[in-house]
Amino acid sequence: MDDNSIQMKKDLTTFLFSCFPIPQHESDISAYTYEKTLVMEQRSQILKQMHLTKNEREREVQLIHDKNATTFSSSSQSPADEAETAPEKVHLTWTKEKTVAEKNKSKSPVSPEGIKDFFNMKPNQSNVRRMHTAVKLNEVIVKKSQDAKLVLLNMPGPPRNRKGDENYMEFLEVLTEHLDRVLLVRGGGREVITIYS
Repeated sequence: MDDNSIQMKKDLTTFLFSCFPIPQHESDISAYTYEKTLVMEQRSQILKQMHLTKNEREREVQLIHDKNATTFSSSSQSPADEAETAPEKVHLTWTKEKTVAEKNKSKSPVSPEGIKDFFNMKPNQSNVRRMHTAVKLNEVIVKKSQDAKLVLLNMPGPPRNRKGDENYMEFLEVLTEHLDRVLLVRGGGREVITIYS
């Protein structure tokens, strides 16, 4: 065998299997985690109450993304650049179908009981646990990767049911919070390299 291949085999064995387990002894769920989960579930509840179609929900998400992107880009501009750029105007139009659908909806205003229920809602415990895990993982990642130019994360699998889609993105957002550059990697599990490959 060539000297280089022996060294490569040794390096693969050494570096690919280096693992640093970090025990998570603290199982107490913080008020921040509880509040973050509650806000996430309230947002989902509001979207459900709006009775938007799938296309309308996607447009709402795109509008929020565009708004955040322009806010981020404008904050990085100099004051002279800000004066030159004119604010964009958004014009929304109602289709005939949408107008008829709105008229056919119940004309009664939102009941006070519905508002009370909204403010008294308690988050789902499984969502609280997932959010707690995401927050704790984020703390460890930020602590270990403070000076990193790029952080590679094994992306958690998407939810099996369609109801969890909006929560999945919220968990990913919390997981990658306070990290400058993150590359989420998702694979099938067959691309693992070992010394026997």
